[in-house]
Amino acid sequence: MLKLLLRKLFFDNRCSLCEGYLSTEGYLCSKCFTKLEKMSELKQRGKLYYLYYYTDVKKIIFDFKFKNRKNIAETLHVFIKKSIEKIVEKEKVDAIISIPISRNRFLERGYNQVDELLEKSGIRFIKIKRIKDTKYMYKIKSSVEREKNMKNAFQLVGDYSNKTILIVDDIVTTGATLKELQRELEEEYKVKKVVFFTLAAVRECFK
Repeated sequence: MLKLLLRKLFFDNRCSLCEGYLSTEGYLCSKCFTKLEKMSELKQRGKLYYLYYYTDVKKIIFDFKFKNRKNIAETLHVFIKKSIEKIVEKEKVDAIISIPISRNRFLERGYNQVDELLEKSGIRFIKIKRIKDTKYMYKIKSSVEREKNMKNAFQLVGDYSNKTILIVDDIVTTGATLKELQRELEEEYKVKKVVFFTLAAVRECFK
């Protein structure tokens, strides 16, 4: 209760979905948590698995990434854990890789939101490096420019040959980030198969 009182006095105390004032700890009101729970059925389009459409959770993702609401991961992890366990079993996944952020972005934010989701979920995963300080994808409209932005952005270490890899991200817009990492894994590491999981997907990426 003391933590809640202090947050009311000194910090933003609104729900990250409906923006109503909170009466409990955390960043989602009970009504919005129930809403997310009902929408959290695992969905699939080809190799991509996802939980939500971006428009349904846009505000939560923005707060998570840009408003220092790191503990949103504690609210979402139950949905993440359940979904990834299903994918691992179904696809016979050998290793899980999280999409990294650049060093500059990590210094700005203080954490990688994808790593936070996986760590809170108790999921074992591999961290790789982003060696290219890419631009924010939402600022690039052209799919060609998005692909160019991500070209040779990652550095992997280890043996992934003949393995099924699950790549985890927080949001998919055009899929340029995932496709580049998939390309590197397939061409340079000769993986058996690559599948993807993301918290949210932009509807336009399916067109």
